[in-house]
Amino acid sequence: MKTLRYFLLFSIVAAFLFTSCESLEVENLNDPDFETAFSNPSDVKGVAGSLINTWYMEVNQADGLGIMTWVGADAGTCSWGNFGMRDFSYEPRIAWDNTAAYSNAAMTENYYKGLYAGLASANEVLGKVVVGDMVIETEGKDETPMVAAVAHLAQGLNLGYLGLFFDKAFITTENTDPEAILNLTLETYPWNQVIDTAVMCLDKCIAICASNTFTLPDNWVPGVTMTNVKLAELANTVAAALLSYSPRNKTQDNAVDWAKVGAYATKGLTYDFAPLMDDITWYNLYQTYTVYGGWGQTDMRLVNMMDSRFPSRWTDAGTWDILPEPTTAHADGIDDRIFTDFEFLETCPFRVERGYYHFSCYRFSKFDDYLSTWTTPQPNFTKTENDMLKAEALLHQPDLTGAAAIINTGTRVTRGRLASVAATAEAIEAAIFHERNIELHTTTPGLEFFAMRKANKLQAGTPLHFPIPGQQLEVNQMENYTFGPNNGVAGEDYSNGGWF
Repeated sequence: MKTLRYFLLFSIVAAFLFTSCESLEVENLNDPDFETAFSNPSDVKGVAGSLINTWYMEVNQADGLGIMTWVGADAGTCSWGNFGMRDFSYEPRIAWDNTAAYSNAAMTENYYKGLYAGLASANEVLGKVVVGDMVIETEGKDETPMVAAVAHLAQGLNLGYLGLFFDKAFITTENTDPEAILNLTLETYPWNQVIDTAVMCLDKCIAICASNTFTLPDNWVPGVTMTNVKLAELANTVAAALLSYSPRNKTQDNAVDWAKVGAYATKGLTYDFAPLMDDITWYNLYQTYTVYGGWGQTDMRLVNMMDSRFPSRWTDAGTWDILPEPTTAHADGIDDRIFTDFEFLETCPFRVERGYYHFSCYRFSKFDDYLSTWTTPQPNFTKTENDMLKAEALLHQPDLTGAAAIINTGTRVTRGRLASVAATAEAIEAAIFHERNIELHTTTPGLEFFAMRKANKLQAGTPLHFPIPGQQLEVNQMENYTFGPNNGVAGEDYSNGGWF
């Protein structure tokens, strides 16, 4: 049993400070009267309306785990010290500094607190409409099922990302006694149990969507008409993704219930979940700093995957002299996306003394429209991502012919113009890995990291997940711990594999 104080107090207050779209009449924000604040159904609906935005903004922030794990997965590269990038991309790898005084401690702290704030808000909403039987009506129309469905989705997203990134977490739902949260003790659960709980929350969202008809208000997910059908598709894809992406090694990956993944993915996204940015309440700093001029560039590992003429690692200054001419038109054996989605660069801004392994000659340019307008749709989960989940489930069942058919009618051929993949396990697995790194590059934060992790391809010593943040451990009087070389269990807490 672990003492739980700081995070819950923060999260419950944050549920009001950060997620309300409509006015909440709370006189003392440091000690809000929740019964009063949530007595008005319109206030509950207002909080529900901000739940998806709260999650999206958290996972796509700069001071979090998206950018840091992007470089740690050798999907992107940057030698700057911002956002934990340099420390998490050192070669050889170093252990994560989990002390509260660490200059990059905010990377895990912000993520941890933000996800729990979103979870607390979802729990409060469900505490009213499910536990408290509150009815939410607008112009005589019962919107209670819609509100409950979105709140269950938010539970699944926030708990799911805690399970994806942290070794363990506290699990709270609408059925957790608030007094027990604040005054007693709650247990921490390992990541796999957190993932299972998240999937159960998504199941509740899916069930509500199946038995009700509704359309979310336009401002809940701008630019996407979210009907009950589309919301269910999103929840199915998220459930499939959580099960697929959570394994910490290849052995755990093989043990996934792939029939269950396939069942979710079969009902998953037929569209791209890409909210319309407005640069005010919806913006994507993850997709900004991974590609903005002078910041992140594409790791040479990915460049080599698209065009094997290029080296997979930058070794020294002389590498510039041996680079081939960049491809600008289709050539057999080369992925067309190297010139449609990526841009060749003739210089690199990174500091030599921090290691030539940071250097690259390409950047990701697919989302450059966003960098010029800040008001274009920015995807998180996509139909292609769901297609890869379906193919992966078939690969493991196994239905190699079915898996190959999905891949060969998808972006590998239609956009990359690569040769059709053979119906063999090795070829299919490689093709799925390729699409997750290239076609889905910087879409879902952490995706490349998860793909490398479960394939035992993260560089040796790379943490496979993160500990509960040190600040939290101090306040809760829990023993500090961390992961990295010789910290934790090899192959379960830090990588003992590698890709080169």
